[in-house]
Amino acid sequence: MRPRGWLVLLCGFLAVWQPSRLAAEVSASLGSLGMRGPGAIVELSAHAAITAFAVAAGWALWIGNPKAPVFAEIALVACALVSVQTLYWTRLPENTMPGDRLPLAILAIAHAAAWIVYLRKSRRVRSLFLSA
Repeated sequence: MRPRGWLVLLCGFLAVWQPSRLAAEVSASLGSLGMRGPGAIVELSAHAAITAFAVAAGWALWIGNPKAPVFAEIALVACALVSVQTLYWTRLPENTMPGDRLPLAILAIAHAAAWIVYLRKSRRVRSLFLSA
């Protein structure tokens, strides 16, 4: 049984939005990567690894893997950490005004927390993944 409703949106966030975000980050920083040093390469590599995990979690939700909600929770926490890290401690180019950092960090954490609450409390999630 394929996911419906909010689960489709979560699959899209993990498997489509996160890779799009990484692609934008890579394209913005690729031209100046040499000047930014090894820290920027490590940062991009870590973001790519977390994005790969997010895509895997989104796919696991889509195909109904019984452990998918746990993977999705881990991916959501990791994606929120990347968002906060990018706002405050980055070697990559960014277009965030200093006054916007705290509200955006709170929004990223609240977004992840809301999805985690949904994954833990939803009857649809329990019916799809506990029956498997």
